[in-house]
Amino acid sequence: MSHSPNAVMLSCRDCAASVAFYRDVLGFELEQSWPDEAAPQWANLLMDGQSIMLGQNPSEEEAASCGHGPEDRLAFWRDNARAFHAADRPGVGVAFYIRVPDVDAYHAALVERGTTPLLGPMNQFYGLRDIVVADPDGYQLVFYTPIKMSECQSCGMPLADAQPGQMYCGHCTDDAGNLHPYEAILEGTIQGYFMGMRGMERAEAETAAKEHLAKMPAWVGR
Repeated sequence: MSHSPNAVMLSCRDCAASVAFYRDVLGFELEQSWPDEAAPQWANLLMDGQSIMLGQNPSEEEAASCGHGPEDRLAFWRDNARAFHAADRPGVGVAFYIRVPDVDAYHAALVERGTTPLLGPMNQFYGLRDIVVADPDGYQLVFYTPIKMSECQSCGMPLADAQPGQMYCGHCTDDAGNLHPYEAILEGTIQGYFMGMRGMERAEAETAAKEHLAKMPAWVGR
């Protein structure tokens, strides 16, 4: 078996149907299947080196009879099978991020194949443009492309030379790219912008800076 380091394994109610969805609708490449492609019980699918493995979830009876090992291990698999089959959509609430070169082009291809994503293309404040698709078991696939942000998501300054996926300006981050604490950003906004550039007195500048930062995605709720 070969797969990328970030491979995930998803249990399926109908492995053959899920393989067909990932391959024929989502555009994954079927890299390997067992025991065969016609009736897979396990499969590994790839998209640009990103791996998702699919496995047929056994019934409770099949889980109890398959393999050998201590009773506690057999009980573990029986409990897993029981819980999986009791759920209407067992994958709901589980999401995986998959990078694509152009999420809008990918979205158009899905629509052309007759699939309507749960959520269409949207720019996110954390530097991604994404869509959300659900597979036959309810697992959510977030297909994304990094985008260039027009302004810092911490202070609002323009990001003229931002790299795709970059959220913050150099004033708001340290040398490693980590965001400075709120207190440091607030003080810089007070002195550098509202007092230095707008000519406000300290008290007025403090109020204005807090109101300004409260609108920034990095500090919502502060």
